[in-house]
Amino acid sequence: MSGRCILHLRFVLPVDPDPELPERLRRLLEDFTPRVQLIEPDMAVLDLTGALLYWKRDARSVTELVQLWALAFFGLRSSAGVAPHRMLAAMACALTGPGRRTVIDDSPEAITAFLRRRPVLELPGVGAKAADTLTEYGLHSVGDVADVPQLTLQRLLGARAGRARHERARGPRHHDRRSHPGAGERQCRDQLGAGPIGLWDL
Repeated sequence: MSGRCILHLRFVLPVDPDPELPERLRRLLEDFTPRVQLIEPDMAVLDLTGALLYWKRDARSVTELVQLWALAFFGLRSSAGVAPHRMLAAMACALTGPGRRTVIDDSPEAITAFLRRRPVLELPGVGAKAADTLTEYGLHSVGDVADVPQLTLQRLLGARAGRARHERARGPRHHDRRSHPGAGERQCRDQLGAGPIGLWDL
């Protein structure tokens, strides 16, 4: 993985966790990268892009190490999804069992292969009602949604929702990278250092 590397973790928490566990867990994760966001008591997102160079390991190896440390220090098993984009990492994590990890390479072929075969309900932003509408018209997978004209989705789901679902089904966009080489990475570093991980949001 030569581009961005986003790690999405879901932890198996004890029934009655220590109130200080989230902060202690954050400090552990920040030993790997300062770019950490705890988005739920049992979920965290890390930008490992720079950490891969520091640790001199690939994405899978660093992820295994993160999961091993969480287990060793806190007894927490975790599921992990790794991808070049937050949406993909979250989708990969949702499909992965505790103690395992799913890594999606940053090549267009790998991203397309992962997305196209997923059921339409797994696409972020598609709820049960929208999924029922799409499947009623024969759109059962993310690949089906990506293949239909955007105008068709807008007629089915509404202008804004149809456009958003079509763009997500076709995979993450990298406008900053295409138009200004390096600008996307600089913006990511600036925003992550300043506060919430705005550039990761869809």
